[in-house]
Amino acid sequence: MGKGTTSRSHRAARTKEMLLPLPEALASGISLENHMALAAMRTGHGTSDTMLALLRILYMTFYVLAKDRTEADLALLLEVEAVLSASIHAAAAGREWQLPAERLPEIGRVLLRCDEALASLPRYRYVEAWEKLKTFVDSSRPSPLPGSRLTQVWV
Repeated sequence: MGKGTTSRSHRAARTKEMLLPLPEALASGISLENHMALAAMRTGHGTSDTMLALLRILYMTFYVLAKDRTEADLALLLEVEAVLSASIHAAAAGREWQLPAERLPEIGRVLLRCDEALASLPRYRYVEAWEKLKTFVDSSRPSPLPGSRLTQVWV
């Protein structure tokens, strides 16, 4: 980089559209899809795809919260990650794709936290979160969450 040049000056200028919050219809559609995944698991209609949707929601919530993430948020995300992991291991052992009923409220709180973030999140932060999620998925790391106790990647 030349003198006086920063990495910030190399970033493409953000358009007005990228600075605005996600369109309400898009945020509502994402929220509906997320809540339907949890409803499918809650009603005994879970599948591996449903579990993947819940994992996507978990990690996207981590990424969209970014600068606004609190220690309480991280603790909740880690707790839900452990619940999802246990359910994945149970399904791998031949049990149904399901979640423990007593843990559904925590998972619901993650979805609500994601809804809150999406309601005011600028489009550029949503795009950045997707890029981070794709980078994580392509990596060999078991989790993007700091403090995660996962030791293996789900296949």
